[in-house]
This record gives sequence, C-alpha cells and structure tokens, in this order.
Amino acid sequence: MVKLSYIRPFGIVCLLFSLLLVSVQTITAKSSKEPKRHFDGIDVSHHQGKINWSEVAKNRQIQFVYIKATQGTTIKDEYYERNIREARKHGLRCGSYHYLSSKTPIRQQFRHFYRTIKRYSQDLIPMIDVEREGVRGWTRKQVQDSVAVFAGLIKKHYGKRPLIYSQVSFYNSHLAPRFNQNFLFLGKYSAERPSIKGVGRHNIWQFSERGRVNGIRGFVDLDRFMSGTSLSNIRL
Repeated sequence: MVKLSYIRPFGIVCLLFSLLLVSVQTITAKSSKEPKRHFDGIDVSHHQGKINWSEVAKNRQIQFVYIKATQGTTIKDEYYERNIREARKHGLRCGSYHYLSSKTPIRQQFRHFYRTIKRYSQDLIPMIDVEREGVRGWTRKQVQDSVAVFAGLIKKHYGKRPLIYSQVSFYNSHLAPRFNQNFLFLGKYSAERPSIKGVGRHNIWQFSERGRVNGIRGFVDLDRFMSGTSLSNIRL
C-alpha cells in the first residue's frame, strides 16, 4: 500500500510544473506575434489574387481601399470588377487607379480608364499610378506633361483633382514641384516618412509592401493618412 505522504508532494510538484509550462507557452506566443502597425488603408491588384472581402472588412483600421482598374489602353485588371463589387458590398470605401504607360497615347489611356470604372461605384477620387518602370523611355518633361493631361481629364469628368501615386524618389526626380499641390500618395518603405522637394506636403504614405491582413493571401501594401488628411479629403 502506497502512503499518502508520498502522493501529496508528488502531486504538488506536477501542478507547479504544469503552471510553469503554461506560463512559458503564453510568454512565447506573445513574443512571437508581429507588433501591430497603425494603418488607414490598403491598395490591391491582381497580385493579391482572390480576396476574401468579408474577412478584410472586419479589420476596423481600414478606412479606404484603392483598386487597380487599368493599365495602358488595353489592360484591365482581371480582379477589378470582383474587387470593387465585393469590397463595397462589405462596406469599404473604394477608389480606382490607372497604371500610366509610356507605350500608348495618354488620351486613349484615359478613355480606357473612364470606360472601365463606373462613376456610381466610386467612393474616392481616382488615382494615377506613376512608376519608373511604367513610364520608362519618357523624359522628365514627357512624364510631367502626360500626368498633367491625365489629371486634367479626371478633373474635367469627375470634378476633383486625382491622387497621384509614386515612389517618393521618382516623384522628387520627375514630378516635383509641379504637382505638389495635388493630393499625393507616396511610397517609401522605411520608418522615416517621405518628404517632397519644394513647397507642399504629401497626403498618404504607403509605408509597407509586406503587410498582412486577414482575408488576403500573401502580402499587401499598407497606407497611412498623414497629419491634416482624412477620408473626407479624398471622397469623390
């Protein structure tokens, strides 16, 4: 017969070991989590694949979504219709953007964009995506004149100036200071926010291209309003 005096100490030791193990597991789980980063919006294209917008919409940080619509004169993003329909159905405020190309005439590019996006499905002002790779072969003056034409057509048809997106280094070398009074959406993936040449300020900072949001497989761009800018400033 085993005496109780031997059982009780052993039970206490087991209990203490279990509590210690749970504590270690809890601390490990907390330390392994990526720290939460403040952001206000995301921008997406076919690169994100098929998005579960009902899950994305549960994220209370997301105030806006920009969705790629067109590129050049013939390319339409394969997920555009689905993305804008599903995102808006789940209560997200959406805008559309055009990826500028140096391969085709600007006015034809605008017509392609205008015919693709539906005015009633736009919550936010349109955006022009101006990237070094897209406008390769153009001089600085050609880039500026082309953006000016596209922006003017948006102002004429939608009543408001567009957002202009670019990486901050390319913006400063090819677009500043001519477009400093436009709404600017600038990319810079670092802890230091973008700064522009000349008088003016930017409105939205794309600070990460490796964000994680439930409902999106893989990475997504994370965007943040700068001081003095809010959702009301980019509403259509």
